[in-house]
Amino acid sequence: MKEIQDKTKKKFLEAMTPQKAGQFLLLGLFWLLFSLPLVTIGPATCAVFYIGIKILYDEKDLKLWPLFLKGFKENFKQGLIMSLISVLTYGAAGFFDYWVVAKSSRGIILIFLAAGASFVVLIFNLFLYPIIARYENSLGNDIKNAIALAFTYNKDTIRLVGLAVLEIAVIVFLAYLNLFAGLAALLFWPSVIFYTVTWFMAGIFYRVENPIKYDDEGNEIEAQEEDSEIESESEEAETEAQEEEAETESDSKSDSDSQE
Repeated sequence: MKEIQDKTKKKFLEAMTPQKAGQFLLLGLFWLLFSLPLVTIGPATCAVFYIGIKILYDEKDLKLWPLFLKGFKENFKQGLIMSLISVLTYGAAGFFDYWVVAKSSRGIILIFLAAGASFVVLIFNLFLYPIIARYENSLGNDIKNAIALAFTYNKDTIRLVGLAVLEIAVIVFLAYLNLFAGLAALLFWPSVIFYTVTWFMAGIFYRVENPIKYDDEGNEIEAQEEDSEIESESEEAETEAQEEEAETESDSKSDSDSQE
């Protein structure tokens, strides 16, 4: 099973081309533009994932601007609610972290609780936006699905959060070194974050939407079906060849009979 999952993710990784990199760069710029009112960050984020997954799935003839507008409009209501939820969750986690760090005497237990709370909030937001963009569902069910997928694919969840934190740390470090460098990197940073999250979520969605079935002996049913289809096709080809030979012999015999 793990080998199949690795192949699936490898497929998405190898599928990255300069064209797709350019598409994600444009999506990041679209997101910055549509996020300027701040309250529309949620719908804009959903719109990016709406198209980003299509890009990694190699869907043809993608027109980014019309699709972005479509994803923005279709997910506008839930996206606005998610904007509020993100502000509340990130704000609460940030305040709790600040309260714990400001007073080092709070104790090691509270420090771990603060780190754990930030971890959960980050997972919640990273999973929920792509799910809203991909599936039509109520927000309550989307939240349940986000929790279920995060626990089911826990290894991917940990890797995703680790990479996201690393990428956020890089932009903060650049801004700390030089404000201009940080602002310049900010133009590319959304595209990198969105690609990272989309890459992981596209792999998870693919496995959810294309489950692998096993028989009682633990063998893949799909693989067996493919083998049987290949055998069936080869048998059909042999039968057709034999029929053509028989028709050829019959035609030659008829010709010889007519000559006599």
